[in-house]
Amino acid sequence: MPIEPTVSVIIPTYNRAKFIPAAIQSVLDQTYTNLEIIVVDDGSTDDTQHVLEPFKDKIRCLATENRGPAHARNIGMKAALGKYIAFLDSDDLYLPGKLEIQVAFMKAHPEVGIIATEMSSMVGNTITEDYHLRSYHCIYARKGLSYEDIYAVCGQFHCKTFATPVPYYIGNIFSYVLQGPVLVSTTVLFPREILQRVGYQNEAYPNAQEYEFIVRICKHYQTAFLNIPTYVYRYHVNQISMVSNSRTREKILTEIRGEKVFLQAVLDWGYDDKKYYEENKGWLNHRIAELYNCIGEKWMEIGETGKARENFRKGHGFDPSWPQNIQNLRFSYLPSLIRRVIRRASKLVKTKK
Repeated sequence: MPIEPTVSVIIPTYNRAKFIPAAIQSVLDQTYTNLEIIVVDDGSTDDTQHVLEPFKDKIRCLATENRGPAHARNIGMKAALGKYIAFLDSDDLYLPGKLEIQVAFMKAHPEVGIIATEMSSMVGNTITEDYHLRSYHCIYARKGLSYEDIYAVCGQFHCKTFATPVPYYIGNIFSYVLQGPVLVSTTVLFPREILQRVGYQNEAYPNAQEYEFIVRICKHYQTAFLNIPTYVYRYHVNQISMVSNSRTREKILTEIRGEKVFLQAVLDWGYDDKKYYEENKGWLNHRIAELYNCIGEKWMEIGETGKARENFRKGHGFDPSWPQNIQNLRFSYLPSLIRRVIRRASKLVKTKK
């Protein structure tokens, strides 16, 4: 490892002994080599330390008690020596030119505070979708957005690692990020110095802490996006996000925790900024109502009617005319027997369709 690396790649891991050797190797295989790899073992109880042994002279390995990915990333960021910081989840992979093109772009565009890229998806050892971002983040389909809608500037970037010019976009995307995730947080690279202004990841959030971290960066800095896959997101049955479509109570509670972080980020960085709120009141009120409504629907799904109704009421307070929230609020006041009958009838109609 170089004494003064340009890039610090932080890999938090917890019981990913099966995948982390490939993750580390994908960083070692980068065309850009002035880097350090910081693996933060978040209290693993499997063979993680054993499989890390062959890499010990090529990585910095830090250990901590199990306190979650935000804590592990923060430990890595505080230990980082590089000018730039990048993340890699221990069950994912870098593609070879990732760091080279991001560092080159950052040097060419010093006005940018963070740069993200496209990513591919993988199941097993097979790439299932080369350009996966729009599938992964539903805001593009939900809002009908294109990259040209989100970013103010577009162009072509030339990097010797890639045979053809790479499309790029730059802009202040804070308002779009508040409406939902528009980039994948693990693909990013940013100057370490910006942490002095935006702080570290919020360890109080068990889920979606990386989204709130990105919101803070986008509030203060220009964002760039390279429309080329440099990262491979691996789907497998043991991951936190869970591939299965089964609607278990545990999965729904996890979703609720994530939606609450989305909501708090909008409240903290949009609503509580009085000047920004006054300039964006209409869509911000609807976004807050939308998130309260979403949380309420998930509470209804697991039979927590009181908690659902509380969220529908709060959503109604921000957007009193939104039909969907009004309907859900009224539905929550119906007797449980009637609600069950309506649900069964609704499912029957969907089945016939």
